[in-house]
Amino acid sequence: MSNNAMLSVKDLTSGYGDKVILNGISFEVRKNEVVGILGANGCGKTTLINSLCRIISSKGEVLVDGTDVSTWSNRVFAQNCSLVPQKSGIGIDISVLDVVLMGFNPFLSLMARPTKEMVTKAEKQLKVFALEDRMYDNFQNLSEGQKQIVIICRSLVTDTKVLLMDEPESSLDFAIRYSMLDTVSKQIKETDKCALISLHDVNLALRYCDKLLLVKDDSISSVIDVTAEDRITIEQKLKTIYGDIKLLSVPDSENKESLIMVKA
Repeated sequence: MSNNAMLSVKDLTSGYGDKVILNGISFEVRKNEVVGILGANGCGKTTLINSLCRIISSKGEVLVDGTDVSTWSNRVFAQNCSLVPQKSGIGIDISVLDVVLMGFNPFLSLMARPTKEMVTKAEKQLKVFALEDRMYDNFQNLSEGQKQIVIICRSLVTDTKVLLMDEPESSLDFAIRYSMLDTVSKQIKETDKCALISLHDVNLALRYCDKLLLVKDDSISSVIDVTAEDRITIEQKLKTIYGDIKLLSVPDSENKESLIMVKA
Protein backbone atom coordinates (compact mmCIF):
# COMPACT_ATOMS: atom_id res chain seq x y z
CA MET A 1 0.00 0.00 0.00
CA SER A 2 1.41 3.40 -0.99
CA ASN A 3 1.85 6.03 1.70
CA ASN A 4 -1.06 8.22 0.55
CA ALA A 5 -3.54 5.44 -0.28
CA MET A 6 -6.76 5.86 1.67
CA LEU A 7 -8.42 2.74 0.26
CA SER A 8 -6.36 -0.29 -0.73
CA VAL A 9 -7.93 -3.44 -2.20
CA LYS A 10 -5.90 -6.59 -2.84
CA ASP A 11 -7.04 -9.84 -4.50
CA LEU A 12 -10.75 -9.17 -3.88
CA THR A 13 -12.97 -12.03 -5.05
CA SER A 14 -16.75 -11.95 -4.64
CA GLY A 15 -20.03 -13.04 -6.15
CA TYR A 16 -23.38 -14.60 -5.36
CA GLY A 17 -23.54 -18.19 -4.18
CA ASP A 18 -21.22 -20.28 -6.31
CA LYS A 19 -21.09 -17.69 -9.09
CA VAL A 20 -17.92 -15.58 -9.06
CA ILE A 21 -18.52 -12.06 -10.42
CA LEU A 22 -15.18 -10.46 -9.53
CA ASN A 23 -11.96 -12.44 -9.36
CA GLY A 24 -8.75 -11.19 -7.74
CA ILE A 25 -9.29 -7.43 -8.11
CA SER A 26 -6.59 -5.10 -6.76
CA PHE A 27 -6.39 -1.30 -6.79
CA GLU A 28 -5.82 1.77 -4.63
CA VAL A 29 -7.62 5.08 -4.13
CA ARG A 30 -5.54 7.91 -2.71
CA LYS A 31 -6.52 10.76 -0.43
CA ASN A 32 -8.36 13.56 -2.25
CA GLU A 33 -8.86 11.26 -5.24
CA VAL A 34 -12.09 10.48 -7.11
CA VAL A 35 -11.94 7.12 -8.87
CA GLY A 36 -14.68 5.95 -11.20
CA ILE A 37 -15.68 2.38 -12.08
CA LEU A 38 -16.78 1.83 -15.69
CA GLY A 39 -17.95 -1.27 -17.52
CA ALA A 40 -20.81 -2.85 -19.40
CA ASN A 41 -24.05 -3.76 -17.63
CA GLY A 42 -23.56 -6.81 -15.44
CA CYS A 43 -19.78 -6.50 -15.32
CA GLY A 44 -19.70 -6.24 -11.52
CA LYS A 45 -19.66 -2.51 -10.72
CA THR A 46 -22.38 -2.83 -8.07
CA THR A 47 -20.90 -6.11 -6.84
CA LEU A 48 -17.61 -4.33 -6.19
CA ILE A 49 -19.29 -1.54 -4.20
CA ASN A 50 -21.42 -4.03 -2.24
CA SER A 51 -18.36 -6.16 -1.47
CA LEU A 52 -16.44 -3.19 -0.11
CA CYS A 53 -19.46 -2.23 2.00
CA ARG A 54 -19.72 -5.79 3.34
CA ILE A 55 -23.24 -6.13 1.97
CA ILE A 56 -22.09 -9.33 0.27
CA SER A 57 -19.27 -11.58 1.42
CA SER A 58 -15.89 -11.53 -0.29
CA LYS A 59 -12.33 -12.80 -0.01
CA GLY A 60 -9.22 -10.67 -0.13
CA GLU A 61 -7.81 -7.70 1.75
CA VAL A 62 -9.39 -4.28 2.13
CA LEU A 63 -7.50 -1.56 3.99
CA VAL A 64 -8.78 1.90 4.91
CA ASP A 65 -6.01 4.30 5.87
CA GLY A 66 -3.78 1.30 6.52
CA THR A 67 -6.21 -0.65 8.73
CA ASP A 68 -7.72 -3.99 7.74
CA VAL A 69 -11.50 -3.42 7.77
CA SER A 70 -12.16 -7.07 8.66
CA THR A 71 -11.09 -6.17 12.21
CA TRP A 72 -13.84 -3.52 12.49
CA SER A 73 -17.33 -3.84 13.87
CA ASN A 74 -20.16 -2.59 11.65
CA ARG A 75 -20.28 0.58 13.74
CA VAL A 76 -16.58 1.35 13.30
CA PHE A 77 -16.83 0.54 9.60
CA ALA A 78 -19.69 3.05 9.25
CA GLN A 79 -17.60 5.67 11.05
CA ASN A 80 -14.97 5.34 8.33
CA CYS A 81 -16.90 4.48 5.15
CA SER A 82 -20.19 5.86 3.85
CA LEU A 83 -22.38 4.50 1.07
CA VAL A 84 -24.64 6.09 -1.52
CA PRO A 85 -26.76 3.18 -2.85
CA GLN A 86 -28.78 3.23 -6.07
CA LYS A 87 -32.00 3.43 -4.01
CA SER A 88 -32.42 5.09 -0.62
CA GLY A 89 -34.27 2.19 1.00
CA ILE A 90 -36.19 4.69 3.16
CA GLY A 91 -39.89 3.91 3.19
CA ILE A 92 -41.12 5.87 6.22
CA ASP A 93 -42.30 9.46 6.64
CA ILE A 94 -39.28 11.42 7.80
CA SER A 95 -38.01 14.94 7.23
CA VAL A 96 -35.25 15.67 4.72
CA LEU A 97 -33.10 17.09 7.53
CA ASP A 98 -33.51 13.94 9.61
CA VAL A 99 -32.40 11.79 6.67
CA VAL A 100 -29.17 13.79 6.42
CA LEU A 101 -28.71 13.55 10.20
CA MET A 102 -28.78 9.74 9.85
CA GLY A 103 -25.20 10.10 8.67
CA PHE A 104 -24.20 10.83 12.28
CA ASN A 105 -25.86 7.70 13.72
CA PRO A 106 -22.59 5.68 13.88
CA PHE A 107 -21.07 8.47 15.99
CA LEU A 108 -23.92 8.63 18.52
CA SER A 109 -24.66 6.39 21.48
CA LEU A 110 -27.96 4.51 21.62
CA MET A 111 -30.96 6.91 21.90
CA ALA A 112 -28.69 9.97 21.77
CA ARG A 113 -29.93 12.89 19.69
CA PRO A 114 -27.78 14.79 17.17
CA THR A 115 -25.97 17.78 18.65
CA LYS A 116 -26.54 21.37 17.56
CA GLU A 117 -23.24 21.21 15.70
CA MET A 118 -24.43 18.15 13.78
CA VAL A 119 -27.69 19.87 12.88
CA THR A 120 -25.78 22.92 11.65
CA LYS A 121 -23.53 20.73 9.49
CA ALA A 122 -26.56 18.97 8.02
CA GLU A 123 -28.23 22.28 7.21
CA LYS A 124 -25.06 23.57 5.54
CA GLN A 125 -24.73 20.39 3.49
CA LEU A 126 -28.28 20.73 2.19
CA LYS A 127 -27.57 24.36 1.33
CA VAL A 128 -24.58 23.27 -0.78
CA PHE A 129 -27.02 21.34 -2.97
CA ALA A 130 -29.68 24.11 -2.87
CA LEU A 131 -32.10 22.01 -0.82
CA GLU A 132 -32.23 24.19 2.28
CA ASP A 133 -35.85 25.17 1.50
CA ARG A 134 -36.90 21.50 1.61
CA MET A 135 -35.17 20.45 4.84
CA TYR A 136 -38.41 20.16 6.84
CA ASP A 137 -40.39 18.54 4.02
CA ASN A 138 -41.34 14.87 4.05
CA PHE A 139 -38.58 12.91 2.32
CA GLN A 140 -41.24 10.78 0.62
CA ASN A 141 -42.61 13.84 -1.21
CA LEU A 142 -39.34 14.49 -3.04
CA SER A 143 -38.64 13.40 -6.60
CA GLU A 144 -36.35 10.40 -7.03
CA GLY A 145 -33.56 12.73 -8.11
CA GLN A 146 -33.99 14.94 -5.03
CA LYS A 147 -34.02 11.85 -2.80
CA GLN A 148 -30.71 10.79 -4.31
CA ILE A 149 -29.18 14.21 -3.61
CA VAL A 150 -30.34 13.99 0.03
CA ILE A 151 -28.68 10.58 0.40
CA ILE A 152 -25.50 12.06 -1.03
CA CYS A 153 -25.75 14.85 1.58
CA ARG A 154 -26.10 12.18 4.27
CA SER A 155 -22.85 10.57 3.13
CA LEU A 156 -20.88 13.80 2.81
CA VAL A 157 -21.94 15.44 6.07
CA THR A 158 -19.65 13.37 8.32
CA ASP A 159 -15.88 12.89 8.46
CA THR A 160 -15.86 9.37 7.01
CA LYS A 161 -12.67 8.67 5.09
CA VAL A 162 -14.10 6.71 2.15
CA LEU A 163 -17.17 7.59 0.10
CA LEU A 164 -18.61 4.69 -1.92
CA MET A 165 -21.22 5.62 -4.53
CA ASP A 166 -23.21 3.15 -6.64
CA GLU A 167 -24.40 4.81 -9.86
CA PRO A 168 -25.40 8.06 -8.10
CA GLU A 169 -26.31 9.70 -11.41
CA SER A 170 -28.91 7.10 -12.42
CA SER A 171 -31.98 9.09 -11.31
CA LEU A 172 -30.63 12.58 -12.02
CA ASP A 173 -31.25 14.66 -15.12
CA PHE A 174 -28.38 15.88 -17.31
CA ALA A 175 -27.66 19.21 -15.61
CA ILE A 176 -28.05 17.96 -12.04
CA ARG A 177 -25.75 14.96 -12.50
CA TYR A 178 -22.91 17.24 -13.58
CA SER A 179 -23.39 19.76 -10.79
CA MET A 180 -23.72 16.91 -8.29
CA LEU A 181 -20.44 15.25 -9.20
CA ASP A 182 -18.72 18.63 -9.46
CA THR A 183 -19.76 19.35 -5.87
CA VAL A 184 -18.75 15.88 -4.65
CA SER A 185 -15.37 16.17 -6.37
CA LYS A 186 -14.67 19.56 -4.82
CA GLN A 187 -15.55 18.35 -1.32
CA ILE A 188 -13.33 15.28 -1.70
CA LYS A 189 -10.40 17.44 -2.77
CA GLU A 190 -10.91 19.87 0.11
CA THR A 191 -10.70 17.11 2.74
CA ASP A 192 -8.69 13.96 3.44
CA LYS A 193 -11.47 11.81 1.99
CA CYS A 194 -11.49 9.74 -1.18
CA ALA A 195 -14.33 8.53 -3.37
CA LEU A 196 -14.96 5.37 -5.40
CA ILE A 197 -17.92 5.77 -7.75
CA SER A 198 -19.55 3.32 -10.17
CA LEU A 199 -20.88 5.20 -13.19
CA HIS A 200 -22.83 4.62 -16.40
CA ASP A 201 -22.07 8.04 -17.89
CA VAL A 202 -18.57 7.87 -19.40
CA ASN A 203 -18.43 11.60 -20.13
CA LEU A 204 -19.29 12.38 -16.54
CA ALA A 205 -16.47 10.08 -15.42
CA LEU A 206 -13.97 11.61 -17.85
CA ARG A 207 -14.72 15.08 -16.57
CA TYR A 208 -14.72 14.57 -12.80
CA CYS A 209 -12.73 11.42 -11.99
CA ASP A 210 -8.97 11.37 -11.52
CA LYS A 211 -8.71 7.70 -12.44
CA LEU A 212 -11.02 5.12 -14.01
CA LEU A 213 -11.15 1.38 -13.31
CA LEU A 214 -12.36 -0.51 -16.39
CA VAL A 215 -14.08 -3.74 -15.30
CA LYS A 216 -14.36 -6.55 -17.85
CA ASP A 217 -14.51 -10.34 -17.68
CA ASP A 218 -14.60 -10.47 -13.84
CA SER A 219 -11.50 -8.31 -13.33
CA ILE A 220 -10.05 -4.85 -13.87
CA SER A 221 -8.91 -4.87 -17.49
CA SER A 222 -7.08 -1.55 -17.24
CA VAL A 223 -6.72 1.64 -15.23
CA ILE A 224 -6.99 5.07 -16.84
CA ASP A 225 -5.24 8.06 -15.30
CA VAL A 226 -7.45 10.82 -16.71
CA THR A 227 -5.16 13.52 -15.32
CA ALA A 228 -1.93 12.19 -16.88
CA GLU A 229 -2.56 10.01 -19.94
CA ASP A 230 -2.98 11.42 -23.45
CA ARG A 231 -6.23 11.30 -25.39
CA ILE A 232 -5.17 8.49 -27.74
CA THR A 233 -4.11 6.21 -24.87
CA ILE A 234 -7.37 6.81 -23.01
CA GLU A 235 -9.34 6.22 -26.20
CA GLN A 236 -7.64 2.88 -26.85
CA LYS A 237 -8.38 1.68 -23.33
CA LEU A 238 -12.05 2.72 -23.52
CA LYS A 239 -12.43 0.88 -26.84
CA THR A 240 -11.81 -2.41 -25.02
CA ILE A 241 -15.09 -1.83 -23.18
CA TYR A 242 -17.21 0.29 -25.50
CA GLY A 243 -16.04 -0.78 -28.95
CA ASP A 244 -16.03 1.66 -31.88
CA ILE A 245 -15.77 5.01 -30.08
CA LYS A 246 -13.77 8.19 -30.41
CA LEU A 247 -12.65 10.77 -27.86
CA LEU A 248 -12.93 14.45 -28.64
CA SER A 249 -11.30 17.31 -26.75
CA VAL A 250 -13.66 20.23 -26.23
CA PRO A 251 -13.62 23.35 -24.02
CA ASP A 252 -15.83 23.20 -20.94
CA SER A 253 -17.73 26.04 -19.25
CA GLU A 254 -14.46 27.32 -17.73
CA ASN A 255 -12.74 27.15 -21.13
CA LYS A 256 -10.62 24.19 -20.03
CA GLU A 257 -10.13 21.22 -22.32
CA SER A 258 -12.38 18.28 -21.45
CA LEU A 259 -12.69 14.86 -23.09
CA ILE A 260 -15.99 13.50 -24.35
CA MET A 261 -16.71 10.07 -25.81
CA VAL A 262 -18.79 9.76 -29.00
CA LYS A 263 -19.68 6.90 -31.34
CA ALA A 264 -17.10 6.69 -34.13
